[in-house]
Amino acid sequence: MIVDGFNAVLRALVSGYARLFDSLPPLAGLAIASALLGFGMLWVVGKTSNQQAIERAKKRMQAHLLEMRLYRDEPGLLFRAQGQLIANNFRYVGEMLRPALVLTLPMVVLYAHFDSVYGLRPLRVGESALVTAATELAGTELALRGSDKFAVEGSSVSVEATNEVVWRIRALAPGASEIQLETPVGPIPKTAVAGDGETYLSRGRARSWWQRLLLVPGEDRHDVTGVARVDIGYPSRQVGFDGWETHWAIWFLGISIVTAFLCRGLLGVTI
Repeated sequence: MIVDGFNAVLRALVSGYARLFDSLPPLAGLAIASALLGFGMLWVVGKTSNQQAIERAKKRMQAHLLEMRLYRDEPGLLFRAQGQLIANNFRYVGEMLRPALVLTLPMVVLYAHFDSVYGLRPLRVGESALVTAATELAGTELALRGSDKFAVEGSSVSVEATNEVVWRIRALAPGASEIQLETPVGPIPKTAVAGDGETYLSRGRARSWWQRLLLVPGEDRHDVTGVARVDIGYPSRQVGFDGWETHWAIWFLGISIVTAFLCRGLLGVTI
């Protein structure tokens, strides 16, 4: 319940933020979010790292690089400078490890939510996708029921090596509706979306708390035993402009890093 409540708040915030930029290309909202998060990550680095130790390590590395240029004809001094350069590089990495660890979990959680908006797109009318149910026990009997907007095509395919059952669905009309996985102990509704535009898409619905927190935060926990997760294979979305389109995470990393670099003097943070 705690994970589902936490996810519900983040879903509302991320989807509400994305709706603010409905009339603009996806990169516009992503760029602003990346810059704000880059500024926030820089602030966290300043608060959780030993800034004096980082500054000392950087200055010593610069000094040893200068030594290597000055003493390139003296092997003994050159090798000593190289060793000290490597040692201070390890000190620098060690000092940056604490803020990196502090930021890891929040950024992994946010990644799943941002990917639900910027990394996936709804099915277009007439387009098909695979629905995969990961079972916890081999031989679990399952069936998939369509809706007024999604039809189930053909029969299921069982993958015994991974205990998965796969179906193909086709979008009949734009909008969101629930398809339903029928199991021996009860149904599992799964939201499916078709149409155009930018919307928060739930890739999967899972039972385990860690999958709902880190991988598929788009829907609450299902309580049906025998099925670990139900996924819809939405097409991936590329973000960019004038042919410069790529995965949203590339833009996010680039913009956030540039923002942190440009703002380091403003916050007085050494990185």
